[in-house]
Amino acid sequence: MKVRIAVGVALALFAIGMLVCTGYGYEEVMTVPVVLLSVICVHEILGISGCKNKVMTYLMMAFSACLDVFVCLRLGRYLPFSPVILVAIYVIAVLILMLKMYDITRFEHVATGLVASIGVSLSLSSVVMTVHLLEKYKVLFCRSNIIFILLMPMFCAWLCDTFALFIGRSFGKHKMAPKISPKKSVEGAIAGIVGTTVSGMIAFFVCDHFFFLTDTIRWWMVLAYMPVGCIMGMCGDLAASVIKRNYGVKDFGTLFPEHGGAMDRVDSFLFTMPSMYILMNILLSIFVS
Repeated sequence: MKVRIAVGVALALFAIGMLVCTGYGYEEVMTVPVVLLSVICVHEILGISGCKNKVMTYLMMAFSACLDVFVCLRLGRYLPFSPVILVAIYVIAVLILMLKMYDITRFEHVATGLVASIGVSLSLSSVVMTVHLLEKYKVLFCRSNIIFILLMPMFCAWLCDTFALFIGRSFGKHKMAPKISPKKSVEGAIAGIVGTTVSGMIAFFVCDHFFFLTDTIRWWMVLAYMPVGCIMGMCGDLAASVIKRNYGVKDFGTLFPEHGGAMDRVDSFLFTMPSMYILMNILLSIFVS
């Protein structure tokens, strides 16, 4: 448990460091960890799937990295055609590889790799996409607002899991999803939602008093979002558990001691951050545009 806590604290400090970079206007720095995490996640997912096609694996890892760089640095504005064409070429190339190396490649590996290299990469890069979106509305969102908006999905992904872990171990009696993740309890889930919501509210009042330069973010918005964000994080965690159960593994990898692989750490975040990006897009399109 000590190792688990130490690694968790180290990862939290790293995330805080990335937020500080964003606060000073260097959000492009976040492209580096996003790319690294995406590549590692693709490798881990294809690894547990039993894919033996190394060429396809490396292609998918490379595309994942390129996709994140493309999105985070907004390179699409320099293309004379739609980026969808590049994705179509990539999919066709993967399918041709499947035909070329059919003896060691199953369609299951192709489908898994496409979901990982496109879905996981876009989900992770949504953190930078959210910053770019909010920067268009500088009258509404100051830098501290943007950092807080990024912090909420992180709370819902990782703080909720922490509350659920400790409370669930001590008081959990009713299984939340016994066939998917037997250790998760209803009591732990409730504690995660309540604890994260309270923590989010405390963070809001501190930021509102000391850092916010606009009143765009209100307390009731935080109160409304946090439980929903926590539920989204739990869905991401359970979705990852389903994948691991299908392949009969405990963790995606061993990158982080006592925490598993990169996918084991970002599975919840893959749901909470994109949901925040989608939510902000919808709200801004309705009430501002």
